[in-house]
Parts: sequence; C-alpha cells; structure tokens
Amino acid sequence: MTVDVQRLISIIKKRNMGMDDRFAESYAIELLHKLDARLVPNLVEWIEEKAITDIWIGKYCVNAIMSIRGDSDFLSALEAMNTYLLDEEAGVDLIWRGKR
Repeated sequence: MTVDVQRLISIIKKRNMGMDDRFAESYAIELLHKLDARLVPNLVEWIEEKAITDIWIGKYCVNAIMSIRGDSDFLSALEAMNTYLLDEEAGVDLIWRGKR
C-alpha cells in the first residue's frame, strides 16, 4: 500500500490551516520515511476521510491513543504509535503525555 506524497501534503495543509507549505511538505516526507508499514493503512484511511481501523499492536492502536488523550489529533497519535513500535518506553511516554 503506497501513499501519494503530494496528496498527503495537500491533506495536511487542508486540515492544519495556516501551516507553511514547506513545513507541510517536510513533515509529510519525514512521516512517510519513518512510518512503520503496519500503520500505513491507518494513514491512508485518514487521507481518504474513512473511519480509522483499530490496528492493535501490543497494548495500543491509534484510536486508543486518541481516546486516552481525549482528542482527535490523528497525526500526533500516529506518531506516538510509531514511536511505540520503535521504542516501547518512549512510545508509552508519548501516548500518556500529561495523563500520569
């Protein structure tokens, strides 16, 4: 499953009004570069404005992270989940930021 970088940039800018074009582009490129392949389906769902599927890996999924945080910041939850997959301890810290 691949992600169209230009479409991702466009969606990021659309959902984050006022974001600088260069920042949106660098953010999208970096996100795709470091994103665990298991999370790509969630990113595609977000881009296509579909319901986000629960992809449980260990104790967490993107929807659970947004629920824990009490917000709908998909990109932040996706990054936290990705961090969790790379470094469980650092990921848990991000997931529970401000809740402990």
